[in-house]
Amino acid sequence: MDWIRENKPLAAILGVIAVGSLALGYLLYDAWSVYDETKEGYLGLGNQVAGLKGARLAPTNENLAAKQAAVDEYAKLVDTLGKTVLILQPKVAPINDIEFQDKLKAKISEIRKLAGESKVQLPAEFAFGFEDYTSTLPKSAAAATELSGYLDAMEKLMKLFLDCGVKGVDLLERSKLPVEAATAANAQGNNNAAMRGQASAEILEKRQISAVLTLDQGPLQLLVSRLTSPSDMPYFTSLRVLRVENQMQDGPLTSEVRLPTQETKVQGSTPAAEEAPTDEIKPPEPAFPDAISVFGNELLKVRLEIDLVKFLDAAAGIAAQAPTGR
Repeated sequence: MDWIRENKPLAAILGVIAVGSLALGYLLYDAWSVYDETKEGYLGLGNQVAGLKGARLAPTNENLAAKQAAVDEYAKLVDTLGKTVLILQPKVAPINDIEFQDKLKAKISEIRKLAGESKVQLPAEFAFGFEDYTSTLPKSAAAATELSGYLDAMEKLMKLFLDCGVKGVDLLERSKLPVEAATAANAQGNNNAAMRGQASAEILEKRQISAVLTLDQGPLQLLVSRLTSPSDMPYFTSLRVLRVENQMQDGPLTSEVRLPTQETKVQGSTPAAEEAPTDEIKPPEPAFPDAISVFGNELLKVRLEIDLVKFLDAAAGIAAQAPTGR
């Protein structure tokens, strides 16, 4: 303290130097910290840029050529698939309107005969959903050919129902084809050409089939399984809706439940007490049932919504219809 008092100017200079040194040290430390952070950010950004440049989808001519080659290969596979489904799809032979009506009546008679042999209940006016054509003819030969292919698929579906053990077909409906919904005005001139051009741009046509069946659980499982089996159902189908409920919604009344009556013994048989003695060991007679099953014996009511898919000729060149922008 005495030295500071004796040398005040020098002490002041030394104090200023010490404070300045501390301030400069803090500024240097802060600048170094900012430098480290900036350097790390720069290096990280550089690594990201290098990674993008080396990525497979970098915007380079080599990657563009590789992508175009992959897209072309995918397009070939899609076209191959389209041609394959057209080959696997059952063919439809050309037929005229009178031949179609005769074919429809013959198939109705055949299914009714098969249903009678299997004791399967059918609707009173059963006609595969083609009731209109039992008394009227299709509008044209082209319509008759389309309806003929549709009828073949409906017949295959009905035979599948019978083979799986369905007890009854309460309802069988189908959606109309575009050729059926077309009016006479749309079937002429430029309108008809426009419809053909619109149809050619589509690759498939969905035909909806609705059915209400009476059957048991086992046949239902078998039907759902065989519906997608190519050996059992050669047509492309998709089960869109499946609704299952019991045939009887309410339990039976007490007055409706009848216990089995005890069987009377056969006349002329010898009572057990009068049988001659023997060393043979016989099992006892089964006890008379004193209970019956009230629930669980009823059948099921099942509603099916099936999409019958028909692939059109445009499916063979579907890749060419896709947008060209890549």
